[in-house]
Amino acid sequence: MSLLRRLPLKYRLPLIHGVLEAIAFTRMGQWPRADRLSPGPLIISGFFNENQGIGRAGRLSAEALEAAGYAVVRHDLRPCFRHILDGKAVLPGRGGVWLIHANAPEAMVALMAHRPDQWRDRYRIGYWAWETPLAPPQWARMVRWLHEVWTPSAYVANALAEALRVEGLDDLCGRLRVMPHPLISAPPQPDPARFGLCPDHCKVLSLFDVNSSPARKNPWASIEAWLTAFPEPTPHAALTLKASSLDTITQTRLAEQIASRPDIRLLSEHLSNEDMDRLMASVDIFLSLHRAEGFGLGLLEAMNAGVVVVATEGTGNDFLTADNGYPVPASPVPLQDPDGPYSALPHNPAQVWAEPDIHAAADSLRRLVSDPVARASKMAAARATPARLNARWSAEALKAYDFNRWLDS
Repeated sequence: MSLLRRLPLKYRLPLIHGVLEAIAFTRMGQWPRADRLSPGPLIISGFFNENQGIGRAGRLSAEALEAAGYAVVRHDLRPCFRHILDGKAVLPGRGGVWLIHANAPEAMVALMAHRPDQWRDRYRIGYWAWETPLAPPQWARMVRWLHEVWTPSAYVANALAEALRVEGLDDLCGRLRVMPHPLISAPPQPDPARFGLCPDHCKVLSLFDVNSSPARKNPWASIEAWLTAFPEPTPHAALTLKASSLDTITQTRLAEQIASRPDIRLLSEHLSNEDMDRLMASVDIFLSLHRAEGFGLGLLEAMNAGVVVVATEGTGNDFLTADNGYPVPASPVPLQDPDGPYSALPHNPAQVWAEPDIHAAADSLRRLVSDPVARASKMAAARATPARLNARWSAEALKAYDFNRWLDS
């Protein structure tokens, strides 16, 4: 396993997913083609104890369902990986609803790790995010084993629908439901001193996780936009690049780009979920010049904290508008991720990302850094955005969904 972790993502992920599909292929012939659904508890399986985005998203969904009055049983999905071969993982209770808050490959693991008699009586829901216009064919085939697939954005739902059509599974498109990530908690109090941020500076933050593909998260564009906006170091503002899962190659490249700039800092310290929230609340501007997002949870968290958002327009973060932030125009470009998790995708002209306009981003940064009034002008609309998206998670909205039929009364 330690050797596998040393492999670059472009080799590691296809190898893992290929092995999982091979194992699943030997199992699916014995999986039940007909369900025997019965009422029971609401189980949410996810990576609840992990700081990665998919773990945070699972916690947010569980909190939203609990706030709407549902009794949620949280089930940690990570230990199930030990039972892929023996199928001896155990789900709580019998019947009811099983929401697997993880992408298609992990949903496959969840089904393989549990004997079919543990899940054939449960109404099964997946929660998936994807970041290109066409989801992988394996994802489309996995929809057959779920009653619904929730997605955080129309962009992801459209990517899955297109994959289903390509696989000749058009009849399954009705199982897709857009459920934006809920955000019901109030943001924490800012604590700039905790992160070495100068209170007198205009503080700008950009986040990226190497495991989510540097090519997609595109931190280089944030640096380029900053250097374009401020060719010389500015004494009044600073850019912090918060990196997760940083590898040597990416760290070296970043260090070379910012070596002569005291106003740009690389922060690679591991932070808890609570500290990540405090960091977001401690800055003035959130900058994300990504090439694609399935949703863009960081953007929504920034809005919730009253932080100005400057980000690439389009893809999954369609909640960002000129009314609540500063969308950066972008042009479609062919998907290129030579060293990341998307490198295994077959070449397809439909697979495009969005290339942000660096000069437009620089213009927004220059204006916002120098004008506190401009930074405050859209704050009310930004803070209202999470509540608008939360509407689909209200008790009234949720009670109309099919899964309620299979919950204990």
